[in-house]
Amino acid sequence: MEAVKSTELRKTFGDIIAVDSLNLHVSPGTIFGLLGPNGAGKSTTIRLLSTLLYPDSGTASVHYFDILEDPVAVRRITGVLPEEGNHTHYDSLSAYENLEYFAKLYDVSKDKIHTRIEELLNFMNLWDRKDDKAGELSTGNRQRLALCRALLHEPKVLLLDEPTSALDPIAAKRVRELILNLSKTYGQTFFINSHNLAEVQRICDQIAIINEGKILISGSTSELRATLQTEQEYRIRIIGDVDYAISIIEAEEFVESVEAEVDTIVAMIKNPIENNSILMKKLLDAGVQIVEFAEEETTLEDLYLQVVTGGDV
Repeated sequence: MEAVKSTELRKTFGDIIAVDSLNLHVSPGTIFGLLGPNGAGKSTTIRLLSTLLYPDSGTASVHYFDILEDPVAVRRITGVLPEEGNHTHYDSLSAYENLEYFAKLYDVSKDKIHTRIEELLNFMNLWDRKDDKAGELSTGNRQRLALCRALLHEPKVLLLDEPTSALDPIAAKRVRELILNLSKTYGQTFFINSHNLAEVQRICDQIAIINEGKILISGSTSELRATLQTEQEYRIRIIGDVDYAISIIEAEEFVESVEAEVDTIVAMIKNPIENNSILMKKLLDAGVQIVEFAEEETTLEDLYLQVVTGGDV
């Protein structure tokens, strides 16, 4: 069973197709990252999954509850941080009063409300601001308060739209640590929209790239690399004559490019799984002493650009 599942989910706004036949499969306990440019359909997807919007066609389920047949149950077991999360408080209430109010709406037991609020506000470094009115908090602190609200009732699934936006680096790091800890300890599922590619690469188990309402590709980072990568850059460090080694490397038709950096050679190799061993054997047979033959890591940004733009930027 999937913690989040959608089948041919579609949502339009006039002539604009925001979400187009979306099929998602997110396993329980997974940290899932949805990536895409502005207007790709990320926020609309979260609004559909959280029942803030209803689809034109198709359906979805969250923690086994159908968004159309049982929207109240979906809301009960999800924690939601919408795109405008830092504007979803009651400005005239204090930070503590906001959380107390929402805790009652979520039916958090009375004997746990204070402990839970104190725990979350302390974690987000907001306890000393608990009596400040929400409307007087900074943008970053309102974002932290919104995250506290999403976590209040210990939901099974968290739908987070840009959870670390407006946060300083220390606060963003704490949020990433919180997500990893909750997923590992309690098996909570996280569905995260983010523009922060490095962040997604660091914490997400599964990734999907969306554009113009369609999922272009999905899988783990390593799976995406295996699917997309037909050539890869390698750093080859040697002892001896670099020019001699380059002449051997250049002679191979599967080498796209090669250049020298002091005692290191940077070579772009086609189909590296097949050809790396061939190249290493040629160098060793020619008497070249290889100190290092290492892959230059392909980042999530590289993969993202390849999928969304075809590498043309």
